[in-house]
Amino acid sequence: MPRPIRVALVDDYSIVLAGLEALLAPHRDKVIVAQSTVDTTPREDVDVTLFDTYGERMTYEARVRALAADPCAGAVVVFSFSDEPALVRRLMRAGAHGFISKTAPPDVIVEGLVAAAARESVMITQRSHRAGISPPLTWPGREDGLTERESEILALLPTGMTNAEIAQQLYVSPNTIKTQLRSLFAKIGVRNRVEAVAVAHKGMLGEQGRLG
Repeated sequence: MPRPIRVALVDDYSIVLAGLEALLAPHRDKVIVAQSTVDTTPREDVDVTLFDTYGERMTYEARVRALAADPCAGAVVVFSFSDEPALVRRLMRAGAHGFISKTAPPDVIVEGLVAAAARESVMITQRSHRAGISPPLTWPGREDGLTERESEILALLPTGMTNAEIAQQLYVSPNTIKTQLRSLFAKIGVRNRVEAVAVAHKGMLGEQGRLG
């Protein structure tokens, strides 16, 4: 029986990492989480680095390039809710070995990681735009009713990004960001971006590793 592959989980938010660990825990015969980190790159050799894009301040391509350049990282697999074909192509050109949508079932995610460790190209996108992300995967504010997209926007507001810059980062339209900001403000009980940033700084997003 082949040994389980060693995986590093990379994201800047502890609650996101905890959800990933819980997702992979039942599959220890195939996947072992060797490292769960808020660092930029893994600290030890692994077969696969799973990069969760939630709340990422760098451009996705820049983070992928940094990971792909690290000899410890193994095959870099992007794990994201955003899976527009143009974005996926850009990430693959930046050095990603694979892409897995967060809407994929857990067993499909695991098989994708195993395939990436064998240096097979992996491309798993969402089957339907209505597909959702099931527990144990989670994000800050989920229990307060925030969608993952609203939570991501809240995570990016303290950076000072404009609506257009957030839209570019998340690969959606500026009008989508405006609509989601209105929904976000209503859910967290604020009137504007300044008040929303204050809520973020008070800990609604939970523990995070980097601020920029």
